[in-house]
Amino acid sequence: MDNKNVKSILQDALEEEIPAAQINLLPAVQSHLVAGKTSYLQQGENMNKNRTQRLVLLVLTVIVVLTTSLITPRGRAFAQDILQFFKRADSNVLPLPADQIISTEGVENIPTAEPPAPLISVAEAEKSAGFNAQELPSVPQGFTFAGAMGNPGGISIEYQVQGNGGQLIINESTNGFMQTEWDQAPVEAISQVKVGDLDAEMVQGAYVVYPGETSARWNPDVPIIRLRWIEDGIWFEMAKYGGVESIAYLDGPGLIKLAESLTNNPDDPFTLDVKVAESLAGFDVLEPAWLPEALSFKGAAFEAKQWERKQNTVKLFYNFSSEKYGPGLESNGIVLTQQPIQAIEECEICDFVGTDAEVEKVQIGNTTGEYVVGVWKADKAGNWVWEYEPYLQTLRWQENKMAFEILYMGPPEEVTKDTLIAIAKSLK
Repeated sequence: MDNKNVKSILQDALEEEIPAAQINLLPAVQSHLVAGKTSYLQQGENMNKNRTQRLVLLVLTVIVVLTTSLITPRGRAFAQDILQFFKRADSNVLPLPADQIISTEGVENIPTAEPPAPLISVAEAEKSAGFNAQELPSVPQGFTFAGAMGNPGGISIEYQVQGNGGQLIINESTNGFMQTEWDQAPVEAISQVKVGDLDAEMVQGAYVVYPGETSARWNPDVPIIRLRWIEDGIWFEMAKYGGVESIAYLDGPGLIKLAESLTNNPDDPFTLDVKVAESLAGFDVLEPAWLPEALSFKGAAFEAKQWERKQNTVKLFYNFSSEKYGPGLESNGIVLTQQPIQAIEECEICDFVGTDAEVEKVQIGNTTGEYVVGVWKADKAGNWVWEYEPYLQTLRWQENKMAFEILYMGPPEEVTKDTLIAIAKSLK
């Protein structure tokens, strides 16, 4: 994020008649948003060089004591007290070193910090880091994937707000959190939260230098939210920068839900539980009260954008048990898709299936739906035609400004048209 974007974010957030050029956040920006990306990933190397044998023995002793104490309630309470993911500041006012005090007239002429290394793919960053990253199953609403960076022991994954104005950055490290002077926060700004079952901490706000002052003051209204937790020996930080309208939905609870959706298997889209998908989508997700005994819930997926259509879609996957039917059928089952209808042209599941398809009108309670067997396929000339395929059945209907689809993939004798209608009627 360059100086121009940071100043724009702050100007929107502070809601004061202070020109952006007179707000000095440069030291914090340089240390945390720009230089921080590389120092976060490289800090472990420098720390290792400075460790002494005495420190190693001390750390090992602490680990043994903590491991023993965590098995008791009192020990767990003690552990919660010492697990502080953010450095506590002594005051809401942060005095600046003399070399960081800059006149307001000179702010516009200050160059940004040296840019970090070019962004690369997550796979390339994983090779540099030496471990597999946890990733989001889909690009969050309002963002585009920008790329990743990797150094030994650390990975940074970055998403950019569409049209600029903000970022989402996920840092993962085996070397601990970046702890700089500008990284700290007042005690009252730090919230104890949970990411799933894991202890975590969240901070909203930042230290800001106002015109003519020689100290930075904590401003809780600056649109920067940081969330930190530790899982399986990896230190995680998920940070949202910016307050533009397109990402306003991603508040503190939303950031936690996003963190809970991180997965080691991003190629499998169905990694969310229903509540997380519901939170990301912003609407109540309906679930079937009845299913054939052969099917069980596999997972949910949220799609903020696919192809060129604006979407806000949730998909629930119910598959066949591999224990009962063998591994060959575990990828078969039903996908229940639901999406608000804002405009027909933006609705993924409101399309016609084509004149070649034998579409049958069916009744789902008081609503008329459509049932069809088959799939779109390209012929030898490259034209898309509808082809009858008994292993693919689709039921679609619309109700209360929502579009629904149940797609069944599998042997036709296991799930029939009447089965799909019964599932649709049971949604609640």
